[in-house]
Amino acid sequence: MIYKFTLSSEKVLQIAEEVARNLGHNYMGTEHILYGLAKEENGVASRVLKKQNVTADMIFEKIEELIGNNSANHITVLGFTPRTKRMIENSYTEAKKSGSNYIGTEHFMIGMMKEMDSIAMRILSSLNVKPEMIYHDINKVLNELDDCFNDSLSFNAGKDLGSYSLTKTLNQFSSDLTKEAIEGTLDPVIR
Repeated sequence: MIYKFTLSSEKVLQIAEEVARNLGHNYMGTEHILYGLAKEENGVASRVLKKQNVTADMIFEKIEELIGNNSANHITVLGFTPRTKRMIENSYTEAKKSGSNYIGTEHFMIGMMKEMDSIAMRILSSLNVKPEMIYHDINKVLNELDDCFNDSLSFNAGKDLGSYSLTKTLNQFSSDLTKEAIEGTLDPVIR
């Protein structure tokens, strides 16, 4: 399956691969993605982790403590662990449930919490982070972002916003026909 990621989520995966390589790990685990979520400061997950007083440095220390550091060896990261693959599948499911076509950092965070036996969740637990607080903070940050977005819309009232609808419900249950026509993916019956 081909997944679509937000720019922040793509950056998280790049950071995760880099830290895995720097630590001499030949795989990318949930712990590396957790580090990437904390390190990539533009994502929702980073804001949530900050609210929980969790930093990338703290996560890095826990990874070294639990897994070790074999940075003397220059290793090629071979791919995701099976648990990390499940975490990404969980993230995809969460994105779809929220009506999003892209996997955001908040979806990564929720997908990670569904893998309770993962190294990432052991790290969060050792840092006294509770999953229910993560869910709460994700909703809080998303609501703050919505409020900020709505404030900017009222400021831009009267300007042409294109064919994109600004209502979540309409976006969830409809398609942007203009976009589909441009991309050539429009249903032949509609053409």
